[in-house]
Amino acid sequence: MATSPQPPRPPVPPKPPQSRSNWVAIALLLLALILLVGGMGVWAGLRFLSNAVHIKVEKERAGKEVSISTPLGSLEVDKDVNEASLGLPIYPGATRLKDDDSATVNIDIANQAKVRVLAGKFETPDSVDKVTTFYHDRLGNEVTKFREKNEEGKTVFEIKNDKQQRVVAIRSDGGKTVIELVRISEGQLEAN
Repeated sequence: MATSPQPPRPPVPPKPPQSRSNWVAIALLLLALILLVGGMGVWAGLRFLSNAVHIKVEKERAGKEVSISTPLGSLEVDKDVNEASLGLPIYPGATRLKDDDSATVNIDIANQAKVRVLAGKFETPDSVDKVTTFYHDRLGNEVTKFREKNEEGKTVFEIKNDKQQRVVAIRSDGGKTVIELVRISEGQLEAN
């Protein structure tokens, strides 16, 4: 038995080139997915922050306290500055200059650092020499560094301890004497 010859098959036409529309569709779907996931992430982050960040402003008090707390730490600003909180004497009869120059700022970075900065600015009609003598007598042996005139023309008393620094800067301004009192503390923040 002989097999009959098979007629020749016509040649198979080449496959048409794949259209790129499939790749474009896949790329657009991936882009849409990335945008959707990113948008959800931003929304979730903003929602978290809106629940975790607390801002409080007290306008009833004369000091106008501002308090901001976040999961990473807190910041408090209080305009109330007094002799006890500064840890420095306020020159008798000196008047406090505008509110923007005096404040207590507490910074607490979660489980890391606690810093408290107190600053007060006062003025008196008394002479720089009289005010300098007052602080020299009151601070006495506590002073760790004294400069008669620094680069800004101020007389400066510095008191540095382990985690605390106090500074008294005295300068003349238009016939009056300006007294700047600063206290910087690290570590546990004590109440006023």
